[in-house]
Amino acid sequence: MRDNIPPLISVIIPVYNGSKFLLETLTSLKNQTFSNFEVICVDDSSTDESLEILRTFALNDKRFKVFTKENGGMAAKAINYGLKNASGEYFMYSSQDDLFSDDLLDSSYKRITETGADAVVPQLILYHGEECLKKIDFNVRETEYTGREAFFLSLDWQLHGFVLWSRKNLPEDGFYEFGLNSDEYTTRMLFNNSKKVVFSSGIFYYRQNNPNAITQKWSPNLLDYIKTNESLQKFILDNCFPETYINVLEKAILHDLIRIKLILNKHRLKIEKQEIEDANSKIKISFEEHHSNFRKLVANGFLDNFKLKFQTYNYTTFTFYCKIRQYNLYPTKK
Repeated sequence: MRDNIPPLISVIIPVYNGSKFLLETLTSLKNQTFSNFEVICVDDSSTDESLEILRTFALNDKRFKVFTKENGGMAAKAINYGLKNASGEYFMYSSQDDLFSDDLLDSSYKRITETGADAVVPQLILYHGEECLKKIDFNVRETEYTGREAFFLSLDWQLHGFVLWSRKNLPEDGFYEFGLNSDEYTTRMLFNNSKKVVFSSGIFYYRQNNPNAITQKWSPNLLDYIKTNESLQKFILDNCFPETYINVLEKAILHDLIRIKLILNKHRLKIEKQEIEDANSKIKISFEEHHSNFRKLVANGFLDNFKLKFQTYNYTTFTFYCKIRQYNLYPTKK
């Protein structure tokens, strides 16, 4: 990128104690075949070597810009901080451990020029080191969605959120900052605000093998997922979306409650008794508030539908199901 040409694309990366995989992420961006971009790295008061890695990398490539801020505890605050210092007409955001194929920015921007879209979704690979667990393919050339259609598909992440966005899609005040995963709420709003959503052949590698990822550890802030889902539910009802939208969201809410319960169970020996009781109380309240809707859900296939009915029969069967999952997913050492 020449100094007199402003970048077309800004990539925002919130960073907090990400030294384990950070260099891989930065290198994957440095290797992009598209050159007219900048990377805005926002260090959230890391206590490891992250800031040193960022500054050293930026010394060798002026497209990488490093900012520091007081720890804010959520990605949305860091993203907003980055956006205020970003120049690109389009932007993406990424975690500190994800990877970009060499052509991701290039192929995505070409799709903007070909189609006039204001949101471009790359292919996605669930990445576990050298092992690719699952690739999610989209029909790159023919598939096209309206913002409302994309919003619907994003409710249960059939459509992922690592997207090249037009800044025009942003809510007036940028990303919402009401909780741990309010960035996921904002992603749905970005889809809803889009006029045209298309796909590119570039690949986003969504890392799955980082034991230090915030979603893998227990924190009371994980309960913010409940708040985010309830905010989405209110948005859907306020805007008179079809009932199918609520049904898809209810499945996503059930999935999140199971996931939060599993993480709580996994780390229970390291958590204060009162914190466990408070968390279980909030999980139970949310389950019971949604229970009547959970009971209306239907899964494909006899076995999947039986499992769903067992999960949602009442809170006792829900907790029993989570115990079964706990020992399947996290076997104790003999």
